[in-house]
Amino acid sequence: MVSSRFRNITPSSTVSLNNLFNQMKKAGEDVISFAAGEPDPTTPMDVLEYAFERAKNGGTHYTPSSGIPELRKEISLKYSKMTNSDIKQENVIITPAKFALNLAIGSVTEEGDEILIQDPSFVSYHEMIKIAGGIPRYFPSLEDGSPNIEKLQENVTSKTRMIIINSPSNPNGWVATDKQLRAIADIATDHDLYILSDEIYEKIIFEGEHISILKYPGMSERTFVVNGFSKSHAMTGWRIGYLISPSSLSGYIDSYQQHTITCASSVSQYAALRALKNEDFPKHMNLMFKERRDILYDKLSRIEQLKLTKPKGTFYMFPRILNGLTGEELSDRLLKEKKILVTPGSQFGPSGKNSIRLSFALSKEDLLRGAERIIEFFESEKVISSSF
Repeated sequence: MVSSRFRNITPSSTVSLNNLFNQMKKAGEDVISFAAGEPDPTTPMDVLEYAFERAKNGGTHYTPSSGIPELRKEISLKYSKMTNSDIKQENVIITPAKFALNLAIGSVTEEGDEILIQDPSFVSYHEMIKIAGGIPRYFPSLEDGSPNIEKLQENVTSKTRMIIINSPSNPNGWVATDKQLRAIADIATDHDLYILSDEIYEKIIFEGEHISILKYPGMSERTFVVNGFSKSHAMTGWRIGYLISPSSLSGYIDSYQQHTITCASSVSQYAALRALKNEDFPKHMNLMFKERRDILYDKLSRIEQLKLTKPKGTFYMFPRILNGLTGEELSDRLLKEKKILVTPGSQFGPSGKNSIRLSFALSKEDLLRGAERIIEFFESEKVISSSF
């Protein structure tokens, strides 16, 4: 009999859509995907070459379970500088970023604990909490996509264990301000809660700056930081990231890793070590994504039945549909009628029912072709502005 926790897991819509896209492309269909959650460039050549050389010279064996020391040291130095505090190397564990999220949630969640997540937020948080035996609870966002701090405060109960934040945010591109993060830090301190800060889109910011909540006094012993190299250096297939945990929990988390994945891929760790030194690639990619964001926003602004907010970070746009279609319905029709893949907004939380997520992490050519197909769809529905 299948475990109830496994039986009740909802498949990842983003992974499923990527699988569908690959199937359709293989079948020769002219499909364009706005559902991708990964940068389209190839991993930087210096990272590839360095990892290949280390592999050829014997770097293909087990590493320490918590990761190679030189990589952990570089990450601790990075975050020490970023937060103007002393981040200990022993609190850094190298692991795939998605697994790091599971490690953080699982390490503090008991059966029935409540964990607060923003509505909307990354599709996997909800299921990860369920897997750990916790209960996911949404708190709402404001119109600009930022968290409603007042409602967050109101949603804290005696069962609340953790707050998960994600800045820059998937799916709506919110970038946290100092004032917002201080308020969240105060709530966590006042109610003795843990914070899980997902900072995987750290390098993809168009307006504002990245701030880690780890910088505020007293947060190091109640904050988990998850980051990695998938988005910053186009390394999704390497499956490499890291977790910075409270010192009181790092040993337990390492023990869990020893009995699950043992250690992260050795070759991927060497690639990550090199990626940390390559600061030009993320800057170049950020400019590229900003250009694509502006193109997509300008194109789709013609459609009066889509309400667009220009994202300040990530490579996602989260438009609201105003013509009565749900995100599920629009997604289905765009695929059937225009060979366009988008992600229904309901996958990211209840507030996304009438939204879709559009990734602009695709070539400029496909971006333009895809945008025109979306415009054509709404033209056929007679819902496009004639005054543009």
